[in-house]
Amino acid sequence: MSEKIQNQCDLLPLGASMAIVTKYYYGALSKMLESIDLERHYTTLILIHKTKNKCTQQYLSDMLHVDKVYMVHILDYLNEKGLVKRIKNPEDRREHLISLTAKGGKVIPEIEKSINQLNQIGLKGISKEEQKVFWMSVQTIMNNLKHLPTNEVDIKIKK
Repeated sequence: MSEKIQNQCDLLPLGASMAIVTKYYYGALSKMLESIDLERHYTTLILIHKTKNKCTQQYLSDMLHVDKVYMVHILDYLNEKGLVKRIKNPEDRREHLISLTAKGGKVIPEIEKSINQLNQIGLKGISKEEQKVFWMSVQTIMNNLKHLPTNEVDIKIKK
């Protein structure tokens, strides 16, 4: 790592460094996916896909650490784009199951391909063993911080 980059990382709080990585990552992902009529919420679509179209709004809120109201806005946006649909859960009518539409299913391969390419670029020069340690470290940091009392903070990434 160059001395300039190392010094920048040493000077910034952990959250600021992670926010910068997030900005670069999602800015590049948005650029890579310009051909899709969607400017954000790729991760929500991937989560729905990975649950085989059997997830709830609550599951998505929990996984993405966003409140239920914001998740409704995300799903409204994706629904307006024709990518997802809500179906009342026959086992619990208070709940909606979220699934991809045919159009939503068609964009998944391009999103996954772009994410995989971007992950490879971002992790270039980091050995497989170091990557494993990195992911374990990220999980540890999340676990260490999630129990702290917090104020509500919205982090929105817009194009």
